[in-house]
Amino acid sequence: MHRKKLYTSFALLAIFVIVFFLKERFTVDPYQDEHHYLPTAVLFSTEPVPSLHLLQTYNELNTPIPFILGGWVLRVFGKDIQNLRLLTAFTSFALLMLFVWFSPERTKRFWLCLGGLLIFPNYYLISVYYYTDIFAMVFTLGGVIAYLRKWHWVGFLSLAAAVCCRQYMLAFPAAILAYEVFKNVKWSTNPVILVKSVFSDPGWVWYALAVLAIVPWVVIWHGPAPASVMANQHYDSDKLVNYNFGYLMYASAVVAVYYIIPETLVTRRFSHFLEYPRKHPIMFAGFLAVIAVIVAFFPAKQAHNPYFTWPYLGYVDELLMKTGISGLLKQLIFGLLMLVTLVRFISPRFTLATWVFLLNILLLGKAQLSWDKYSLPMIMVLWFLAMYDEHWLPAASRTENKPETLNVKY
Repeated sequence: MHRKKLYTSFALLAIFVIVFFLKERFTVDPYQDEHHYLPTAVLFSTEPVPSLHLLQTYNELNTPIPFILGGWVLRVFGKDIQNLRLLTAFTSFALLMLFVWFSPERTKRFWLCLGGLLIFPNYYLISVYYYTDIFAMVFTLGGVIAYLRKWHWVGFLSLAAAVCCRQYMLAFPAAILAYEVFKNVKWSTNPVILVKSVFSDPGWVWYALAVLAIVPWVVIWHGPAPASVMANQHYDSDKLVNYNFGYLMYASAVVAVYYIIPETLVTRRFSHFLEYPRKHPIMFAGFLAVIAVIVAFFPAKQAHNPYFTWPYLGYVDELLMKTGISGLLKQLIFGLLMLVTLVRFISPRFTLATWVFLLNILLLGKAQLSWDKYSLPMIMVLWFLAMYDEHWLPAASRTENKPETLNVKY
């Protein structure tokens, strides 16, 4: 296994070197969000230890660690976009090294999971341009690895740092927290027994603290992000009381396309989906009812305002639209994909993967707009967990519905 990991690392390094030269050594003009990310990093380069005033007034929606790191790089190597892109590429490579070297020694799905992560279109984009996502992702993956190895204080630091890169990363420590609490809880009318069961393994406390990493930013900004930036990007405070169920449906469809479909085609685990309505008829009927309501009354459609004018919800939506699929038919396809995703993850006994999926898509219903990229951290973690048998199979079928070729290495 170590030899396989070593050869994989060299192959990935070669790919990064090739991409570096194909992208003209990262010297091309700024791309989309880089137009405002670069000035923000330059601003942070003037204060290696940012002042409270800078943290209150920098002109971005995201929490600041990516800009602090970018500022340090610019201060040392010069105010050039190439230096920031090299930082992004090194971070992306570090993420893949974590994924490769901390994978289980005996996993049967190494190639499937690594390939599944790499084929996500946005992974390439956030690796070659100075985008904040890759920094949040490397800390998130580090936190999940630390949790699985019971290095809980490392998990706390890493996941807290992830939240300080992108606010919605709080879904991951929240997922671990929920999984740990509900895994150990013993429901009882006796409150002493209930509390003792919750604290029988107090490791979850570290992840509760990681969730609380969002609190200082809410205090500093008096909200989830600086109010002036939210207004400039048409994400005004009144939208905080609204919820976009269409985004929730589309995010579920994205998980189906980029995770469940390739997973199922390669492992041939079709029986779980075919038998689910018979095994869990009430839950299945509930899924159909919820999806029908979303399709009928809350169809998925992209935000459109002076700041954001792209017409598609993401790449999956764009593919459907460009093949002539729109209107009700498109919404029904999204609904079907959401049904597939719910059947894959929701069972009477929630796994860690279930909590990761559920809390992420619920949080994405509050996003300012829909985008495939917002689901990438979730899909990265799902692929990593899929290398562990205990976190891969749905909880209700740990000993059932095994793939026909379980011993084949994917």
